[in-house]
Amino acid sequence: MMRIIGMLYGLLSYLLGMLSLIVFVFAANNHMGIFGIETLLPLNIDQFNGAPSSYPLLVNIGLLVLFGLQHSIMARPGFKAKLVAILPASLERSTYVLATAIVTIALVQYWQPMAGSLWHVENEIGRQILNILFYTGWLITFLATYMLNHYHLFGLQQSFRSNDPDAGSKEFKTPFFYKFVRHPIQTGVAIAMLAAPDMTAGRALLAAGMLLYIAIGLYFEERDLITEFGDTYRDYKKRVPALFPTPGHKTD
Repeated sequence: MMRIIGMLYGLLSYLLGMLSLIVFVFAANNHMGIFGIETLLPLNIDQFNGAPSSYPLLVNIGLLVLFGLQHSIMARPGFKAKLVAILPASLERSTYVLATAIVTIALVQYWQPMAGSLWHVENEIGRQILNILFYTGWLITFLATYMLNHYHLFGLQQSFRSNDPDAGSKEFKTPFFYKFVRHPIQTGVAIAMLAAPDMTAGRALLAAGMLLYIAIGLYFEERDLITEFGDTYRDYKKRVPALFPTPGHKTD
Protein backbone atom coordinates (compact mmCIF):
# COMPACT_ATOMS: atom_id res chain seq x y z
CA MET A 1 0.00 0.00 0.00
CA MET A 2 2.78 2.45 0.93
CA ARG A 3 4.53 1.69 -2.36
CA ILE A 4 1.38 2.59 -4.31
CA ILE A 5 1.01 5.82 -2.31
CA GLY A 6 4.64 6.64 -3.06
CA MET A 7 4.12 6.03 -6.77
CA LEU A 8 1.02 8.25 -6.82
CA TYR A 9 2.89 10.95 -4.90
CA GLY A 10 5.76 10.80 -7.38
CA LEU A 11 3.42 10.89 -10.38
CA LEU A 12 1.42 13.82 -8.99
CA SER A 13 4.62 15.74 -8.20
CA TYR A 14 5.95 15.08 -11.69
CA LEU A 15 2.75 16.22 -13.40
CA LEU A 16 2.54 19.37 -11.28
CA GLY A 17 6.21 20.05 -11.94
CA MET A 18 5.66 19.78 -15.70
CA LEU A 19 2.54 21.94 -15.52
CA SER A 20 4.32 24.67 -13.55
CA LEU A 21 7.20 24.66 -16.05
CA ILE A 22 4.81 25.00 -19.00
CA VAL A 23 2.96 27.83 -17.25
CA PHE A 24 6.23 29.62 -16.49
CA VAL A 25 7.50 29.25 -20.07
CA PHE A 26 4.39 30.72 -21.66
CA ALA A 27 3.85 33.39 -18.99
CA ALA A 28 7.46 34.60 -19.07
CA ASN A 29 7.05 35.66 -22.71
CA ASN A 30 3.42 36.80 -22.34
CA HIS A 31 2.23 33.88 -24.45
CA MET A 32 -0.46 32.34 -22.26
CA GLY A 33 -2.93 33.12 -25.05
CA ILE A 34 -1.34 30.41 -27.21
CA PHE A 35 -3.73 27.48 -27.85
CA GLY A 36 -6.38 29.24 -25.75
CA ILE A 37 -4.49 28.59 -22.49
CA GLU A 38 -5.24 32.14 -21.40
CA THR A 39 -8.91 31.24 -20.90
CA LEU A 40 -7.90 28.62 -18.32
CA LEU A 41 -4.89 30.32 -16.75
CA PRO A 42 -4.83 34.07 -17.48
CA LEU A 43 -1.24 34.47 -16.33
CA ASN A 44 1.36 36.68 -18.02
CA ILE A 45 4.46 38.34 -16.64
CA ASP A 46 3.43 41.83 -17.79
CA GLN A 47 -0.12 41.84 -16.44
CA PHE A 48 -1.64 41.74 -12.97
CA ASN A 49 -2.35 38.11 -12.17
CA GLY A 50 -3.14 38.83 -8.52
CA ALA A 51 -3.82 41.88 -6.40
CA PRO A 52 -1.72 44.93 -7.37
CA SER A 53 0.90 46.00 -4.83
CA SER A 54 2.13 49.46 -3.91
CA TYR A 55 5.67 48.03 -3.89
CA PRO A 56 5.99 45.91 -7.06
CA LEU A 57 9.80 45.87 -6.99
CA LEU A 58 9.93 44.52 -3.44
CA VAL A 59 7.25 41.91 -4.15
CA ASN A 60 9.08 40.69 -7.25
CA ILE A 61 12.45 40.56 -5.51
CA GLY A 62 10.82 38.63 -2.67
CA LEU A 63 9.38 36.11 -5.14
CA LEU A 64 12.77 35.67 -6.82
CA VAL A 65 14.46 35.18 -3.44
CA LEU A 66 11.85 32.59 -2.50
CA PHE A 67 12.44 30.78 -5.80
CA GLY A 68 16.20 30.83 -5.38
CA LEU A 69 16.18 29.74 -1.74
CA GLN A 70 13.82 26.84 -2.38
CA HIS A 71 15.90 25.59 -5.29
CA SER A 72 19.25 26.04 -3.56
CA ILE A 73 18.47 24.91 -0.02
CA MET A 74 16.46 21.84 -0.98
CA ALA A 75 19.21 20.74 -3.39
CA ARG A 76 21.92 20.71 -0.73
CA PRO A 77 23.03 17.35 0.70
CA GLY A 78 22.50 18.52 4.28
CA PHE A 79 18.85 19.38 3.64
CA LYS A 80 18.31 16.14 1.76
CA ALA A 81 19.68 14.17 4.71
CA LYS A 82 17.22 15.88 7.05
CA LEU A 83 14.34 15.32 4.64
CA VAL A 84 14.97 11.58 4.25
CA ALA A 85 14.96 11.29 8.04
CA ILE A 86 11.21 11.94 7.91
CA LEU A 87 10.39 10.76 4.37
CA PRO A 88 11.39 7.68 2.37
CA ALA A 89 14.52 8.39 0.34
CA SER A 90 12.62 7.46 -2.82
CA LEU A 91 10.32 10.49 -2.32
CA GLU A 92 13.01 13.10 -1.64
CA ARG A 93 13.32 14.24 -5.24
CA SER A 94 9.56 14.22 -5.80
CA THR A 95 9.19 16.49 -2.77
CA TYR A 96 11.73 18.87 -4.29
CA VAL A 97 9.81 18.87 -7.58
CA LEU A 98 6.50 19.46 -5.79
CA ALA A 99 7.94 22.38 -3.81
CA THR A 100 9.40 23.79 -7.02
CA ALA A 101 5.99 23.59 -8.71
CA ILE A 102 4.32 25.47 -5.85
CA VAL A 103 6.98 28.19 -5.78
CA THR A 104 6.95 28.56 -9.59
CA ILE A 105 3.17 28.96 -9.75
CA ALA A 106 3.35 31.48 -6.88
CA LEU A 107 6.03 33.40 -8.76
CA VAL A 108 3.81 33.75 -11.83
CA GLN A 109 0.58 34.31 -9.90
CA TYR A 110 1.87 37.11 -7.68
CA TRP A 111 4.41 38.72 -10.03
CA GLN A 112 3.85 42.46 -10.38
CA PRO A 113 4.17 44.17 -13.78
CA MET A 114 6.59 47.09 -13.67
CA ALA A 115 6.62 50.33 -15.63
CA GLY A 116 9.41 50.97 -18.09
CA SER A 117 11.02 49.06 -20.92
CA LEU A 118 14.56 48.24 -22.03
CA TRP A 119 13.48 47.44 -25.56
CA HIS A 120 10.43 46.75 -27.70
CA VAL A 121 11.05 45.14 -31.09
CA GLU A 122 8.50 46.35 -33.62
CA ASN A 123 9.88 44.59 -36.68
CA GLU A 124 7.82 41.42 -37.12
CA ILE A 125 10.72 39.33 -38.39
CA GLY A 126 12.85 40.46 -35.44
CA ARG A 127 10.07 39.54 -33.03
CA GLN A 128 9.71 36.10 -34.56
CA ILE A 129 13.46 35.49 -34.39
CA LEU A 130 13.51 36.35 -30.69
CA ASN A 131 10.45 34.18 -30.04
CA ILE A 132 12.14 31.28 -31.83
CA LEU A 133 15.27 31.81 -29.71
CA PHE A 134 13.12 31.89 -26.58
CA TYR A 135 11.52 28.53 -27.29
CA THR A 136 14.78 27.09 -28.61
CA GLY A 137 16.32 27.85 -25.23
CA TRP A 138 13.59 25.90 -23.46
CA LEU A 139 13.92 23.08 -25.99
CA ILE A 140 17.64 22.84 -25.18
CA THR A 141 16.79 22.66 -21.48
CA PHE A 142 14.17 19.97 -22.02
CA LEU A 143 16.37 17.84 -24.29
CA ALA A 144 19.29 18.17 -21.88
CA THR A 145 17.23 16.56 -19.11
CA TYR A 146 16.65 13.52 -21.32
CA MET A 147 20.34 13.29 -22.19
CA LEU A 148 21.00 12.56 -18.53
CA ASN A 149 17.98 10.93 -16.89
CA HIS A 150 14.81 13.01 -17.18
CA TYR A 151 12.66 10.81 -14.97
CA HIS A 152 15.30 10.66 -12.26
CA LEU A 153 15.81 14.44 -12.32
CA PHE A 154 12.08 14.90 -11.78
CA GLY A 155 11.73 12.17 -9.14
CA LEU A 156 9.48 9.81 -11.06
CA GLN A 157 12.03 7.01 -11.33
CA GLN A 158 12.74 7.05 -7.61
CA SER A 159 9.08 6.85 -6.62
CA PHE A 160 8.42 3.97 -9.04
CA ARG A 161 11.63 2.09 -8.18
CA SER A 162 11.78 2.54 -4.43
CA ASN A 163 13.95 -0.58 -4.10
CA ASP A 164 16.64 1.00 -6.30
CA PRO A 165 15.79 4.73 -6.55
CA ASP A 166 19.19 5.89 -7.81
CA ALA A 167 19.61 3.33 -10.58
CA GLY A 168 21.70 4.85 -13.35
CA SER A 169 22.15 8.21 -11.61
CA LYS A 170 25.64 7.85 -10.14
CA GLU A 171 27.44 7.28 -13.42
CA PHE A 172 29.41 10.26 -14.74
CA LYS A 173 28.61 10.75 -18.40
CA THR A 174 28.71 13.61 -20.92
CA PRO A 175 26.22 12.92 -23.73
CA PHE A 176 25.93 15.28 -26.73
CA PHE A 177 25.17 18.78 -25.28
CA TYR A 178 27.36 17.96 -22.28
CA LYS A 179 30.38 17.65 -24.56
CA PHE A 180 30.05 21.34 -25.42
CA VAL A 181 28.96 22.84 -22.08
CA ARG A 182 28.82 21.48 -18.55
CA HIS A 183 25.33 22.77 -17.77
CA PRO A 184 23.14 22.82 -20.92
CA ILE A 185 19.96 22.83 -18.82
CA GLN A 186 20.94 26.24 -17.49
CA THR A 187 22.25 27.31 -20.90
CA GLY A 188 18.76 26.91 -22.31
CA VAL A 189 17.23 28.93 -19.48
CA ALA A 190 19.78 31.72 -19.96
CA ILE A 191 19.02 31.92 -23.69
CA ALA A 192 15.27 32.01 -23.04
CA MET A 193 15.56 34.70 -20.39
CA LEU A 194 17.49 37.01 -22.72
CA ALA A 195 15.47 36.38 -25.89
CA ALA A 196 12.44 38.63 -25.45
CA PRO A 197 10.86 40.83 -28.12
CA ASP A 198 9.42 42.98 -25.31
CA MET A 199 11.93 43.45 -22.51
CA THR A 200 9.86 45.36 -19.99
CA ALA A 201 11.24 46.37 -16.62
CA GLY A 202 9.43 43.45 -15.01
CA ARG A 203 10.68 40.98 -17.60
CA ALA A 204 14.22 42.34 -17.21
CA LEU A 205 14.03 41.85 -13.45
CA LEU A 206 12.85 38.28 -13.96
CA ALA A 207 15.73 37.64 -16.36
CA ALA A 208 18.28 39.19 -14.00
CA GLY A 209 16.95 37.16 -11.09
CA MET A 210 17.07 33.91 -13.02
CA LEU A 211 20.60 34.57 -14.30
CA LEU A 212 21.75 35.40 -10.78
CA TYR A 213 20.14 32.20 -9.51
CA ILE A 214 21.94 30.22 -12.21
CA ALA A 215 25.30 31.73 -11.21
CA ILE A 216 24.79 31.03 -7.50
CA GLY A 217 23.19 27.64 -8.04
CA LEU A 218 26.00 26.44 -10.30
CA TYR A 219 28.61 27.42 -7.72
CA PHE A 220 27.06 25.07 -5.18
CA GLU A 221 26.20 22.39 -7.73
CA GLU A 222 29.76 22.22 -9.02
CA ARG A 223 31.06 21.97 -5.47
CA ASP A 224 28.75 19.00 -4.90
CA LEU A 225 29.80 17.39 -8.20
CA ILE A 226 33.48 17.69 -7.29
CA THR A 227 32.71 16.06 -3.94
CA GLU A 228 30.89 13.22 -5.71
CA PHE A 229 33.14 12.65 -8.74
CA GLY A 230 36.46 14.11 -7.63
CA ASP A 231 39.23 14.41 -10.23
CA THR A 232 36.94 13.13 -12.98
CA TYR A 233 34.81 16.25 -12.66
CA ARG A 234 37.80 18.55 -12.10
CA ASP A 235 39.25 17.40 -15.42
CA TYR A 236 35.85 17.87 -17.11
CA LYS A 237 35.62 21.37 -15.64
CA LYS A 238 39.02 22.29 -17.08
CA ARG A 239 38.13 21.05 -20.56
CA VAL A 240 34.51 22.12 -21.00
CA PRO A 241 33.03 25.62 -20.49
CA ALA A 242 30.13 26.07 -18.07
CA LEU A 243 27.31 27.58 -20.14
CA PHE A 244 28.37 28.61 -23.63
CA PRO A 245 30.72 26.85 -26.08
CA THR A 246 34.04 28.57 -26.76
CA PRO A 247 35.77 28.79 -30.17
CA GLY A 248 38.20 25.95 -30.73
CA HIS A 249 36.76 23.85 -27.90
CA LYS A 250 37.42 20.13 -28.42
CA THR A 251 34.55 17.79 -27.62
CA ASP A 252 36.55 14.55 -27.18
